[in-house]
Amino acid sequence: MRLLVLLLFLCQWSTAQVNIVQLMGIEDSHLSTFETHKLTPKTAAAFSAMQAAALKDGIDIQLVSAHRSFERQQYIWEDKFVRYTAEGLSPEAAIARILKYSTIPGTSRHHWGTDIDITDGNVKNEKRLLVPSKFHNNGPFAALNKWMEANAHRYGFYLVYTKDNARTGFSYEPWHYSYLPEAKAFLNGYNSRMAFAYFKSVGVRGSEHIDRDFWDDYYNTFVKGINVKLTVSPL
Repeated sequence: MRLLVLLLFLCQWSTAQVNIVQLMGIEDSHLSTFETHKLTPKTAAAFSAMQAAALKDGIDIQLVSAHRSFERQQYIWEDKFVRYTAEGLSPEAAIARILKYSTIPGTSRHHWGTDIDITDGNVKNEKRLLVPSKFHNNGPFAALNKWMEANAHRYGFYLVYTKDNARTGFSYEPWHYSYLPEAKAFLNGYNSRMAFAYFKSVGVRGSEHIDRDFWDDYYNTFVKGINVKLTVSPL
């Protein structure tokens, strides 16, 4: 079944705006290596320019995460699902808890090579880096957050999961930025029906509790629940 679904994806390559298997993190030949991570070449170039500019202002932008494969996202998902259900949560409650910060495999923006999680390399020996409170007030990454808010857009990067009560989906992530000029094409090329078919064919733990109605609601609430600026085509 998995092979059949993958073959259907392959048949879409010549007609899709973007390569569907790359969009879902199944294949990554469109990416290049940047430091120890993978990004699209244009994303890497824009990030490098932004990093150099920030360094002049005393901010050392460092990547914590960039491209993430389907398999890696599946591992993250299943690890949390097993842990949360072992703690006594029902499968449905475990999935709801996972979806505070983690995506369903095949739907992560990190599959694309256009999205990054960042911290400030000037901060040493900090545990649990990606915590929202650490990016505000007197937190260790407050200076990074302030610089990014003022300058990231100059290089094509925008915060994905903003602190906006009108936004639906994932919780606020002040560390997660997306390179709009390329990410927009991936978002436009997303095929919810095919992503659901592949997800169900793989046998991801907990997938038996996700039906098409749940998936459609997830797509509208979470996949589309992003910074409105990322839904606008770049000039």
